[in-house]
Amino acid sequence: MKLQMAATNHVVTGERLCILCSKDFEYAAIVSGEKNVEDLSSTYKGKVLTDQVVILKKNIANNGALHIIDVEITVSCPHCQSNHRFNQFLTLQ
Repeated sequence: MKLQMAATNHVVTGERLCILCSKDFEYAAIVSGEKNVEDLSSTYKGKVLTDQVVILKKNIANNGALHIIDVEITVSCPHCQSNHRFNQFLTLQ
């Protein structure tokens, strides 16, 4: 799981396997910032773009130098349109 900081946006990219149709798909999830779908869809071509991200918890490690964030992402499969919800841990330094 990668957290990319583009301008004022925090975007997570990754790949998932659909449970129903068994096909892989890539996604880009907007964690925070402006939700300008047109600009972001051109940046993340070929990826499903979602803004359905919930920040659940933040932990601090390494004497405050490392921030670990637990997020819940909901993304729709582009092949069969089923919704997938999963948790991921992100790190901010």
